[in-house]
Amino acid sequence: MSSPNEAYNMNLRNLLLIPVAIPVLWAFTAPEEELSFHIAEGTTLTSTFDTTVELSLDEMRIVTNGEEKDASMFGLEIKMSNATSLQFVDQFVHMDGAAPTEVIRTFKNLDNTVDTSQANAATGSMDTSVISESDLEGVAVRFRWDSEKSAYATSFADEDSDEDKALLEDLTARADMSGLLPPKSVSKGDTWEAKPDFILELMSPGGDLKQIPVDMEEGGRKGGDPMAELSFSEMMGDVEGTIRCEYMGSVEVEGVKYASIQVDLAVNSKNDLTAMLQKHAGEMLQESVDIQYDSVDVEMTIEGEGTLLWDQRGGHFVSFGFSGDLKQIMNMAIALATPNGNMDMDQTITMSGTLDLDFSAATE
Repeated sequence: MSSPNEAYNMNLRNLLLIPVAIPVLWAFTAPEEELSFHIAEGTTLTSTFDTTVELSLDEMRIVTNGEEKDASMFGLEIKMSNATSLQFVDQFVHMDGAAPTEVIRTFKNLDNTVDTSQANAATGSMDTSVISESDLEGVAVRFRWDSEKSAYATSFADEDSDEDKALLEDLTARADMSGLLPPKSVSKGDTWEAKPDFILELMSPGGDLKQIPVDMEEGGRKGGDPMAELSFSEMMGDVEGTIRCEYMGSVEVEGVKYASIQVDLAVNSKNDLTAMLQKHAGEMLQESVDIQYDSVDVEMTIEGEGTLLWDQRGGHFVSFGFSGDLKQIMNMAIALATPNGNMDMDQTITMSGTLDLDFSAATE
C-alpha cells in the first residue's frame, strides 16, 4: 500500500503530464476547414477558360450498300485540334448569403478555332481551319434568381438592347467551379465525390455561347458541318462515372496560401444526335442530293487528373488545371438519294487524344 506522500507525488506527476499530452493528442486531430463559394456582394470577378482538345483518327469503317470497307486501306489520316478561349467578367450585384441572386456577366472573349488535317493516298493532304464567333461577345447579360421557379432568369443588362433574345437561351449563371467543393468542412486527406455531370460545366463554361462557324465565302453557316456548331455539353449528353476530389491542404503561390483540391475524373456518355443533324440536313450545300440521317450516336470517354486552387478568404476559385485522355466513337447511318442512284451508308469513326483545361479567376 502506497503512503499518502507517494500518492500525492503520483497525482502530481499525472497533473504535470496533462499539458504535455494535450498538444500530442491535438496533433492527431487535423483541424477542419470550410471551402465554400462566398464572394462578397459588389465584387467583380474576371474568369478565363482555355480548353484544348487534340484528336487523331484511330479507325474508320464504312459499309456502303452492304459492302464493308476499312478506311485504313486508303491510308486515311485525320488530326484535329479544337481550341476555345473564353473570358467572362462577372459583377456580383446581390448575394443571399453564399448564393448569388443577381449577376451581370460581360462576355469579353468567345474564341473557338478548329484546325483539321486530312491525308490519304489518293488525294494527298488537305488542311482546313474553321473559326467560330458569337454575337454574345461584348454583350452584358443579367442573371437574376427567380425563387418561384428555382432558376435564374436571363435578360440583357441594357434594357434598350436590340440584340436577338435567342442569344439568352441555355446560358448558365454558375461558372465558378463550386461544383467541385466538399459538402461540409474537411481536413487534409478527406475525400468526396462531385456529380458526374459537372463535366458539362467544365467542357462548356457558361452554357450555350452560340459560337457559330464563320464561312467567309457564304457569309454564314450554310454549307458547314452542323456537328461543328455543337458545344461539348451537347455532344456529351447524359453522363455517368465518377469525379473524386481530395483535399490536399494549403499551398503557397507567390506568397499567398490557397486551398488545394486534387480531382480524379473518369466519366463516359452516350448521346443520340439524329434529330439535330436531320434538322440541319437541308442547310448543307449538297445540290440534288437528299440526305436522311437514320441514326447518329456518339460515345465519349474522358479520364484524367486536375488541381483546383481555392481562395478561402475571397470565396472563389483561383485556378483549375486538368490534363486527360479523351476518346470519341461515332456511329452513323445515312441514306443518300442522288441523280446517280441511292446509297445507304454506315460509318463508325473512332478518334482519341488529349484534353487540357487551363482556367483562372481574379478579382478587380
